[in-house]
Amino acid sequence: MANIDDVAKMAGVSKGTVSNVFSKKRPIGPKVTERVLSVAKELGYYPNHVARSLAIKKTMIIGLKMPLFKKREMSGLEVQMITGVIKECSMLGYRVLLDTLPEHDDVTQFSADPVDGVILLNPRENDVRIERFRQMGIPLVLVGRPEPNLGDISYVDNNNTEMAFQVGDYLLNMGHQSILFLNASSDMTVSKDRENGLSQAFRQRGLELQSDYVINYSRMLHASASEYGYMVVASTYKSLKYTAVIADTDRVALGAMRAARELGLEIPEDLSIIALSNDAALAQETTPRLTSVELEAEQLGAEAAKLVMQMINDSNALSQKIVNTRLIVRESCRAYIGAER
Repeated sequence: MANIDDVAKMAGVSKGTVSNVFSKKRPIGPKVTERVLSVAKELGYYPNHVARSLAIKKTMIIGLKMPLFKKREMSGLEVQMITGVIKECSMLGYRVLLDTLPEHDDVTQFSADPVDGVILLNPRENDVRIERFRQMGIPLVLVGRPEPNLGDISYVDNNNTEMAFQVGDYLLNMGHQSILFLNASSDMTVSKDRENGLSQAFRQRGLELQSDYVINYSRMLHASASEYGYMVVASTYKSLKYTAVIADTDRVALGAMRAARELGLEIPEDLSIIALSNDAALAQETTPRLTSVELEAEQLGAEAAKLVMQMINDSNALSQKIVNTRLIVRESCRAYIGAER
């Protein structure tokens, strides 16, 4: 296998010049660059990533921590977010290392990967991952609001309180007052923000969001998001008799719709359903088509990548970015007519 010495000798340049052609650490003229690349191709030489990293003092890799659990597929939102991160990083010559191991549930799976910065999804209460990256001095950006007691930290997020308020306001304006909220896990900051927003919509009308109507996802009880939606609606509808459901994700909404049909309910005639995420392909294929909230996941990913790049270049950089959401009205909601059941 050819090495850097072979390329330098055949191209008639120094080893440092060959290194700079591939690392772009210093500018090399187009003629010399072309000659070096031509010789490298002829000899079958490929630069050693570790050696290059040592030379430029960067790995040129961004870590994307997106924990998945056994037997769980990526959602459309997660795929869109990955796309946003990859597009932004690629434009700046960075690779993306995707890590799906659930480190927050099993500390033995935590790893200090060879990366220049980390994008971390779904922060939780007392999230030990955040402190670990801080201790290692690795630039960190969260996708999701951190806890206030963590102090200054860069993050990108939707305004989840405002978004949940708008969804609640939309349903309340249509006459729904008995609304089941299938929320995210209770240890996630997003779940608190969304519950607060929905509560504000109720209070604005002199009403109160009853705690019985707010259910949180449990990794211990529910094998998947769809099963979560199905199990809760199947087990609570006859006792709570709500007229609308707000689902944490479109997959939760699909489970809720399946349970509703088994209960003999028509959507939206008997039960209105909204999802707080928008997989456009999935929403269009449901019957009826699912009303949902566009979280702009690809933009969230791109903004997170921009922030982590800022921190890599300036260790004192600190920024928070809010990405707006949009309610996309389709066919799964209708006005409630008549007295509450």
